[in-house]
Amino acid sequence: MQPAPYVGPGQVAWFQFTIQAPLIPGTYRLYLRPLVEGATWMEDFGVFWLVTVLNPDGTPPAPPPVTGLGYSLKTVNTPVGQFQAHVVKERLADVTVRTVTANAVDCFSACPAKPLDQYAAENGGYAAIHGSYFCPPDYAPCAAQVNSFEYAVYNTALAKWLNPRALISNSLFTFTGRTPHFYQRSGTYDRSAVSAGISNYPALLAAGAVVDSTAQQSPTQMQRATRGAIGVDGTYIYLAIVPSASVTETAYVMQSLGARDALNLDGGGSAALWIAGSFKVGPGRQLPNAIVLTKP
Repeated sequence: MQPAPYVGPGQVAWFQFTIQAPLIPGTYRLYLRPLVEGATWMEDFGVFWLVTVLNPDGTPPAPPPVTGLGYSLKTVNTPVGQFQAHVVKERLADVTVRTVTANAVDCFSACPAKPLDQYAAENGGYAAIHGSYFCPPDYAPCAAQVNSFEYAVYNTALAKWLNPRALISNSLFTFTGRTPHFYQRSGTYDRSAVSAGISNYPALLAAGAVVDSTAQQSPTQMQRATRGAIGVDGTYIYLAIVPSASVTETAYVMQSLGARDALNLDGGGSAALWIAGSFKVGPGRQLPNAIVLTKP
């Protein structure tokens, strides 16, 4: 009700009203917008209240489910074009990152390798993606170095670094529990304790900006091919495979997805993305290392 049918200039109106609550517990916005004669522009203004409808027993309702998590095949618009991307996106608070290797000691030739789904099964994985560059058996120049990799990877299961000598160059992601740390140059890593870690090159994003790594890229990296990447922001982790992009274009894809820091991974015939029991990309080659996400 209101005190009078008309309120003149300078007058104050007060209102009382009763609204029937929705039947479903949850949090709702209650909007109040003015309708003033001769001032239709004011209809775009108003106030709102957040109203929580409790459960019948008086307890707070469950929070709404977060949308956009898990796996999706996205069409991503970037400043350098439109790309398809296979993406696993999860809250950092809801997953544990494990980096795993097939070798238990540094290996330089005839090294062990496993399919990605085997890494996932052995580590209780919810999702997994291929890891760093390595020397595959179907590359002639790799005949004496099959399945070896030159990059530092922390074996979560063994709690130790493989190839620690490589922690002086390239870029690096480490995880301490559910907290990520990104080093554009791994030489700045202070060797503090971690629970997971992987290095590779080049960095794709640093603090939200695309890293210009053109001078360090090989001609192959400048061509469009299947690319892999891992990225984080303050809340989420992103595992991505972009089927047809250069390394730099992949950086723009990760930026458009919302990542602030991102690292290039292997790709091509090694690309594989697995989640909840099935491959979304791959299986690809057997891998000497991989990244696995677990859930409690």
